[in-house]
Amino acid sequence: MSRRLTRWLAYLLTVGATVLALGIADPAWAADEPTSLTIAGQGLSDPIELRQAAQPELFNRLLHQITWMAAATGAPARPDPATLGPKYTLTLLTSGKPTQTYDVYPHAKGGPKAFRPATQPQGAAPEAWFYVSMSVPELLQAAGVPAADESTIGLQYQDPAGYVPAAVNTDNRPLVNLRQIVDGQRRTLLAWAGSALAVLALVVLAARRSRRRYAT
Repeated sequence: MSRRLTRWLAYLLTVGATVLALGIADPAWAADEPTSLTIAGQGLSDPIELRQAAQPELFNRLLHQITWMAAATGAPARPDPATLGPKYTLTLLTSGKPTQTYDVYPHAKGGPKAFRPATQPQGAAPEAWFYVSMSVPELLQAAGVPAADESTIGLQYQDPAGYVPAAVNTDNRPLVNLRQIVDGQRRTLLAWAGSALAVLALVVLAARRSRRRYAT
């Protein structure tokens, strides 16, 4: 009888804790989905307003790249202000009421970055820096943000692993060479095949020596 009672009490406590957790969860950031956003910053005489109803695809893509920062902890290090480039402030609104705001630096050296200010429309939040998707500059430009001067960005694509300063490519040759990639993969494959053949030869040699030893 005591065991059955203990099980029921444990069950009730588990259910109660779950209900309590759901009840006290703070829905401030996600109670209502944003319906519009504004973009203000360098080169813009007036803020750009992007509405979900008018441009749903662009709005949803840009929203997807921004809203995840609401509950994220951010990067441990602060970037050098001299490397950030122009700043654009994005404010998310729900039915005309501001809910979130972020400072986005689409042309920062090392990749686009964003900053979550402590002062938010719905209350204070911890300050945090983030590395954002490489698609953010393209999305902002599609929304109406002026394109950056490529000479001031200082980044060129080298390989799938990352980015390097343009000064490294002094001869202006393409940094990605398909032939070099194929040749490198071929050399790697040949090295693996050679290692496998060498191991197989050692195994055959050892087997022959062992057979001769037992034969004598």
